[in-house]
Amino acid sequence: MTTIDGQNTIPWVEKYRPTNFDDIVLDPLNKRIMETIINNNYFPNLLLYGPPGTGKTTTIINLINSFQSKNNQKNKGLMIHLNASDERGIDIIRNQISQFVYSQSLFSNGTKFVILDEVDYMTKNAQHALKYLLQSYNNNVRFCLICNYISRIDDSLQNEFMRLRFNQLPDVDIIRFLTVISEKEKLAISNDKLISIQKLYKSDIRSMINYMQSNQHMMNDQKVIDHSVWYTLTELIKSSPMHTNSSTHKHKNNSNNSNNSNNSNNSNNSNNRAIIMIETISSDYNIEIKNIIKDYLNYIVRHQSKYVTAEFLKFAEFIMHLEESNMDYIKKHLVISLHNLLSKG
Repeated sequence: MTTIDGQNTIPWVEKYRPTNFDDIVLDPLNKRIMETIINNNYFPNLLLYGPPGTGKTTTIINLINSFQSKNNQKNKGLMIHLNASDERGIDIIRNQISQFVYSQSLFSNGTKFVILDEVDYMTKNAQHALKYLLQSYNNNVRFCLICNYISRIDDSLQNEFMRLRFNQLPDVDIIRFLTVISEKEKLAISNDKLISIQKLYKSDIRSMINYMQSNQHMMNDQKVIDHSVWYTLTELIKSSPMHTNSSTHKHKNNSNNSNNSNNSNNSNNSNNRAIIMIETISSDYNIEIKNIIKDYLNYIVRHQSKYVTAEFLKFAEFIMHLEESNMDYIKKHLVISLHNLLSKG
């Protein structure tokens, strides 16, 4: 394992990923449903949806492991885990999944499990093909779909599944989980600091763990972003005046052209102030720009729902998938685009 200064650099998200169902932080209702699945020994097709970092993938893997253990069917050959965002489209359905579903296991004839992550990135044709496959071969195969945005899943496909929403996880269980990590890593993080981290990221445990690892050497001295920071950034972005396209005003007099030039300068200044604030946040809180953008967009989704439209979600997806090679462009594009989007709220 690669080390830096003699320290193991394995991501803590993987290091502390629960391997037992009882160790997972779950909403009480979801926990009861899954315990019932194990106790009744009946595993339905499941669709888990909700924000990133809330434990959807970890939960389904541990649930399957518990089910297999109870039925003495623990066999990696009975489970396939695919990410729909890697290869979008019909080929996933017809090739990889079909081959797995129809193949014969060498050592076991138990229930087969198909885990398909980020299924909201699948095309409609791929979703229809998945529904057909599910309906045509469902005797000893169970499908477990995972997504962030259930609105992108075709209704007819949704109806084939038991749907479980992952969103609000119990605060006390999250703090307990973070405390275990803090103690094992000898961080000595105060309880108040852990509560601040939890409030920042809500139920996104993945982001909490990544934050703790990134700031492990100065955790108790490190400031934690609160909502007032994001609110200030939002107001600054909203206040940026719109660019004026001078080409549409050629018929106006020189005075108006001068005003347009002033407006453009004001716009640039406001945009620059927003960009400078993003850079200052990165420096003050020791967070990479890319993660600041992600955290800020999550803040809007969770706490400023009036701005969350289909157009906003499409933009958020676009900006998060941009290559990081030109961060100056990303920052400028973020501020200008969000001004247009937030001003509509």
